[in-house]
Amino acid sequence: MKDEADKCDALVVGAGPAGLAAAERLASAGAKVLVADAMPSVGRKFLMAGKSGLNLTKDEPVDAFLARF
Repeated sequence: MKDEADKCDALVVGAGPAGLAAAERLASAGAKVLVADAMPSVGRKFLMAGKSGLNLTKDEPVDAFLARF
């Protein structure tokens, strides 16, 4: 992992929603990004939100969102 870290421009610690969003923004700007997380898989909160409707990252009108609650 040290070799990989030496070749990256940015290290994002945490592969949850915020970490992945930060990594995407950095990569879109041309940075070589390394994402590190203690968990064996990334984006666990996205998986847990799933069909429950608790996914607060949806991009929709506020009225449509609030109508479901």
